[in-house]
Amino acid sequence: MKIYDFASKDKFDVSSSSGDLDYAHVVDETVDELLSELSPCERSFTKGEIEEAINRNELISVLSSFNVQKDLNERIWNEEGEMNPRVRLRLLDIADEFIETLNVDWVKPEDIILTGSLANYNWSKYSDFDLHVLMDFKKVDKRVEFVREYFNSKKTLWNEQHENLKIYGFPVELYVQDVNEEHTASGIYSLNKNEWIKEPERDELKSIKLDKNTIKDKSLKFIKQIDKLTSEYDGEKDEHKLETLSKKIKDTWDTLKRFRKNALKNGNEMSVGNLVWKCLRRLGYMEKLLDLKYKSYDKINSIK
Repeated sequence: MKIYDFASKDKFDVSSSSGDLDYAHVVDETVDELLSELSPCERSFTKGEIEEAINRNELISVLSSFNVQKDLNERIWNEEGEMNPRVRLRLLDIADEFIETLNVDWVKPEDIILTGSLANYNWSKYSDFDLHVLMDFKKVDKRVEFVREYFNSKKTLWNEQHENLKIYGFPVELYVQDVNEEHTASGIYSLNKNEWIKEPERDELKSIKLDKNTIKDKSLKFIKQIDKLTSEYDGEKDEHKLETLSKKIKDTWDTLKRFRKNALKNGNEMSVGNLVWKCLRRLGYMEKLLDLKYKSYDKINSIK
């Protein structure tokens, strides 16, 4: 009987060139391929068992990406912690292009900052450039929540249109941040001033003990839940069952959002809730759940 390495690089490695959302779309094909290779006596492995083995091993690989690096990424930072001038100027150009699409000429951005793992020692192949445009939402309009929703829509549209925009292989993600919004990141760099607002401390990051078992268990729980919802949705035609299922899908999405929000509010970017979210996103499961959320809504509200 063959011993299958469910984490073998040739079958299951996530391509660094195609992003971190490829994984969820290839798992089913991979499982079917493995099943076809099994002899009759080996087919006591169910599709679910093989899929779970893949999930576990890919999750272990993702968990290792949270390890603290010895240095900041050398292509972005020099030994003194100064940003590569070419990278800085390109990010500023991109930010300027994005700001033009916001169409709020009566308010000027207060700064452009880089935050996230590429401004810290926990960068990995899954990292992206978290580029934040700082603006005073109250100066845009007194209806701050309306402004926030407007900027979020603009941000989503821009990021979707420029999903292939990368610097040294890392995607560039834009976001508009209210200057009055508390930001708890441990690494924040001002591109306008070309200096650290908050310089990351490797020893401080290293001192954080990751509860990898809890992260793994909670991630697997949500992975199983999302796979179950996907399986239940596929082929379901009963209108009442679809409505019930759509509510379950939305509840799962809302639960994950609250889990992450509370984790960031009460802890830091290395807290369990945030890392579970990152694990699911890096494995493609956040996109899978969001796609399921949209599809189920469209299906129950369509008239044939």
